[in-house]
Order: sequence, then structure tokens, then C-alpha cells
Amino acid sequence: SLAVLLGAALLCAIYPCEADLTTNLASNMPSAGYTDAQAVLAEAMGTFLLCFTVWESAVSPVSTCGRNACIAISGAVFVSVLTLLPVTGCSINPARSFGPAIMASLRGCPNYTGGGLEALWIMFVGPFLGAASATLAHHGFIPQPVKEGEDRTSSMNSMGFEIDNKKEGITIHPRVMDL
Repeated sequence: SLAVLLGAALLCAIYPCEADLTTNLASNMPSAGYTDAQAVLAEAMGTFLLCFTVWESAVSPVSTCGRNACIAISGAVFVSVLTLLPVTGCSINPARSFGPAIMASLRGCPNYTGGGLEALWIMFVGPFLGAASATLAHHGFIPQPVKEGEDRTSSMNSMGFEIDNKKEGITIHPRVMDL
């Protein structure tokens, strides 16, 4: 994407080769002692945590977080950063890895440390697997329509939530997916 390349180019302007202490614009890659499989698993875990937290706290219509969803989301990012920083540098977003890896390899610094481009696949596959897993896990909590023939004094609203039409008032119940 043009925006991530532009952002990485801005980093090049701010940090000349001699001032770039990471020697690669902080490109994400597995740290020494970690295998590619461990890095993919770590990135998947961090992305899962972030996506699931966003869906359950900010997107779900039955969430009770309200304005405090940002606290849950930032907490998920914080835990991911603390956990993944020593493993991969914490990408959890392919765009975060793409720009620095490309620009660091193109800028021709004599002190350039390679690895960012070669590890770019990890920063795409790990977050994809984590987001897909979070989607599957989240899907289990999506309300399901009432089955035909079910004897209920309820109806479904447009969001798929079961609404009890009892005289005490209206109650909304999310339905858990049948596995």
C-alpha cells in the first residue's frame, strides 16, 4: 500500500542510516532463538487476541463495554506487545511490517540488517491465521435464528437476536451457535 510505504519513507527521513539503531527501520522478523513456526504462532495469537477483543467489546451489539471498549482493546494490544516484542517485534498487522521491510531494503544503508523481507510472509500468515481463528471463535457467539417449530414466545430482530415479548418487558438474548 502506498500509505505504508510513505510512512516508512518518512521514517527514513527522520532516521538516517547512522541514527537507525535497529539498522532496518524496525522491520519485523523472528528474533534469534525463535523458529519461523514459533513466530507464526505468536503473531497468530496476538492477532487473535486483538480481533476477538474488538469484536466482543466494540462490535457485538450485546457488549456492555460502551465507551470503555477502548480500554479492553488497548489492553489487548498492550498484552500482545509485551508478549510478542521479544519474539517478532509485534506486528499483528501486515501493513506495519510491509512498509519498513520494503523501504529498509531499498535505502542502501551500509549497516543494514537483512531479514525483514524474508520474514514478511510470517507477518502476513500469522495475522491471517489469528484473525481467521478469532472469526471462527466469534462465530460461536453470533445469535442464531429461532428454528422452525420451536415453541417460543419470542421473535427475532433484524440483528438476529431473540426478543422475549413477555409482559414484564422486552429482554434480548443472544443465541449461541449449535455445533
